[in-house]
Amino acid sequence: MQLKFKDIELSDKAIVEKYTKPWNIENAEFTFTNIFIWGAEGKIQYAESEGFLFMKYEFPQEKKFFWPPIPENEERLANYKRAIEISEEYFCEKGWEPYFRSVSEPFRTWFEEYAPDYELKENREVFEYVYLSEKMIHLRGKKLHSKRNFINRIRANYPQLQYEDIKEENIEECLAVYDRWASTHFAETIDRWDERGSVVRALTNMKALGLTGGMIRIDGVVKAFTVGERKLPTMSQIHIEKADRDIDGLYQIINQQYAEHHCADTMYINREEDMGEEGLRKAKMSYFPDKMIEKYNAIYKAKSENNFYVNCGKCKCAQR
Repeated sequence: MQLKFKDIELSDKAIVEKYTKPWNIENAEFTFTNIFIWGAEGKIQYAESEGFLFMKYEFPQEKKFFWPPIPENEERLANYKRAIEISEEYFCEKGWEPYFRSVSEPFRTWFEEYAPDYELKENREVFEYVYLSEKMIHLRGKKLHSKRNFINRIRANYPQLQYEDIKEENIEECLAVYDRWASTHFAETIDRWDERGSVVRALTNMKALGLTGGMIRIDGVVKAFTVGERKLPTMSQIHIEKADRDIDGLYQIINQQYAEHHCADTMYINREEDMGEEGLRKAKMSYFPDKMIEKYNAIYKAKSENNFYVNCGKCKCAQR
C-alpha cells in the first residue's frame, strides 16, 4: 500500500499549504484551518506521494472518502491520472468503494479530463456562499433593508453595545457563547463532528493559524463572536459565527462589524456552506450571494454487486 497517512498536526501547515496555495482554491474546505480544527483524532489524515497531496476523511457514521488529489505544481498536473490510480489502489486495498468529495474547481475540470471513469454528482448541501465584501460592510439597497433595520434596532435597544477583536483572554467568554448556543441547537452532527472541539482548536490557535476574530459585548457580557481569516489575496473566509438567540440582531451586527474591521481590503467573503440545514440556508440566501462555489462528489461509474469497481487489475478487488 503506497499511501502512508498521518494525523493532522499544527506543524503540518507548511506541508499542506505547499500544495493548496499555488492553485488559489476558493473552496473553503481547502484552508489548513478547516483541516486542522475539524480533523482531530484521525478524522482527517494526509499523505504525500509522487508530488501529490492526498487527504482522507473518516468521520463517524459517514462514508469514507478522499479529497481530489492536489498536485504540487503544473508539472505534476500532467500526471493527474496517476494520482487517481494511487487513490484507487488505496481504496481497493482497504476494501472501500472509490469516492471523492469536495470536487470544486479546478478539480472538476481535472476529473473531467483525467478521470473519465468517474461520474460527478452535484452536492448542493455543501455549495458555498460568497458575497462582495463591500456589500456585507455597507448593506446598501432595498434587498438588504431588513439587515440594516436589525442593526439599527439592536444599537437603539442596547446603547452600551460594543464590538471588540478577540484576544487570548476572551477565549472562555466566547466558549460560553458557544455553549449557550449549543444548548438550544439540537443537531446530532454537533457531537458527531465534535463541533465544540473544533471551536476550541480555532480559538486556542488563532495566532498560529493566522486567524482574526471579533465579538459583540453588551453590558459587559460577550453575546456573539466570529472567527475568520484571509483565505486568498482577494477573499476572506468565515469559519465560526455564534450568537445568543435571545437578542434579535446579534448575527446581523457581528456579521457586519467583522466584515468592516477585517474584510474591507478583500473583494469577497466566503461564508461557507449551509450543510443542508433549512434555517441556515434561508439566512445565507437572505444576503443574496454574489456567487456560489459548486462542489461535486466523484463516484466510479462501474460497480460490481458488492459496490467495488470491476476489474481494476491492480489488486484483490478484481477477484471479488
